[in-house]
Amino acid sequence: MKNIEKILENIDCKILNFGEEVKYTGMEYDSRKIIEGNIFVALDGSVVDGHDYIEKAILLGAKCILVSKDVKILNEEITYILIENLRLHLGIIASNFYRWPQKSLKVIGVTGTNGKTTTTYILDKILKNNMRIGTVEYKIGEEIIPAPNTTPESLDLIKMCKKAIDKNIEYLVMEVSSHALEMGRVEMLDFDAGIFTNLTSEHMDYHKTIENYYLAKRKLFTKLKDSKLGVYNVEDEYGKKLYEEFGGIGYGEKIGGLRGKIISVNNTVQEIEITYQEKNYRVKSSLLGRFNLMNILGAIGGGIQLGLDIEIILERLKELKGVPGRFETVNRGQNFIVIVDYAHTEDALKNILIALNEIKKGRIITVFGCGGDRDTTKRPKMAEVAELFSDLVVLTSDNPRTEDPNLILNDVEKGFKKSKDYIRVIDREDAIGEAISMANKDDIILIAGKGHEDYQIIGREKNHFDDREVAGKYIEKKLKKEKK
Repeated sequence: MKNIEKILENIDCKILNFGEEVKYTGMEYDSRKIIEGNIFVALDGSVVDGHDYIEKAILLGAKCILVSKDVKILNEEITYILIENLRLHLGIIASNFYRWPQKSLKVIGVTGTNGKTTTTYILDKILKNNMRIGTVEYKIGEEIIPAPNTTPESLDLIKMCKKAIDKNIEYLVMEVSSHALEMGRVEMLDFDAGIFTNLTSEHMDYHKTIENYYLAKRKLFTKLKDSKLGVYNVEDEYGKKLYEEFGGIGYGEKIGGLRGKIISVNNTVQEIEITYQEKNYRVKSSLLGRFNLMNILGAIGGGIQLGLDIEIILERLKELKGVPGRFETVNRGQNFIVIVDYAHTEDALKNILIALNEIKKGRIITVFGCGGDRDTTKRPKMAEVAELFSDLVVLTSDNPRTEDPNLILNDVEKGFKKSKDYIRVIDREDAIGEAISMANKDDIILIAGKGHEDYQIIGREKNHFDDREVAGKYIEKKLKKEKK
């Protein structure tokens, strides 16, 4: 029997009402998922307050309610427990309930502004028997679960860890966002290895300063089981700072104990040379560009920290074909290249455009916008980068959310220096169609900002929209028109 004392072990709490002793059947923070005998966790969110759904949870069978503020006792038979900073402590509570399944996994976390998703996909191939958590999806063995957040709520993460253990999975590979680190979603984890990719200005609406953003990322490396288990991009000033503080493996093109350089590149593959412990290795990869070289190095470092031999790591790298929405090509037999990428910061956009300039034969046409209700400081910076590294820019909507798309684009436009280098098409589908209609032989069209996302958020509505589908449709229209 799971009694409440064991579930709340090491948690400061106040019993508001002690109801009947029952065998609890599970925990949920979504009242719609409550079944008989569950514990309901009333989380106080920025949009929805779980305390408003206590009555519904009880009607569905909840026998214990965890709250973060005083509430009215609706039923004397139900146990009510007050826990300050409930979200911060939820990971420990869930771990107590589900008997700490994460302790049976080797856990590797990847943090940084850009490159987290690609790095976890590379690790997925390197480690084989793993559970992968990140922006695109949550994967437990062969089971795929949609990802509402880069890093899930701690309760969901613990449930997935339990499922992974039941499937005899060995590794947990996860993207760890700065929000998750600040909000305590990984408070209950100890990491066997950690990777830092880079840090550029993002989420300033949340963190306010770059220093706060850095300190949030730094928290991951205070949670390593051994301080020397970190892997850091030492060509990034913040990665170098972390490496100097914690030690471990530093990586880069020209500095670090793990180095790499691009030997040759075309539009489908690049050959790279890896140097580790003064030995050189050659490997070919379908992941193009310097930024992907850095992602590969980070993942190799992570594999090494987990005890894998570098030759085994490099052999497994050959199996990696690509990452959804990251440098993903849309090919319908056309004589120009169309690439969809998640790049939504100026640094990510710059990285991919530099890589495209290395293989370009014609023009580069970049389609991008900026999300609404998010960091506004990056908007003109993205325009500046897009204009500098593109021949033509089609400026359009991303996920405007509750902001006026026209006002978002007004902010973006401030970064353009030459008006002849861009056009403005508010509707994203029309913008993609316009870019494709202008494409000539050997041109490259980059559709940036949404990548793997299959939706667009306008107001509070989430509508189906997939850049890859839309691009495919307009390529086919163009090809059909040209055949006539």
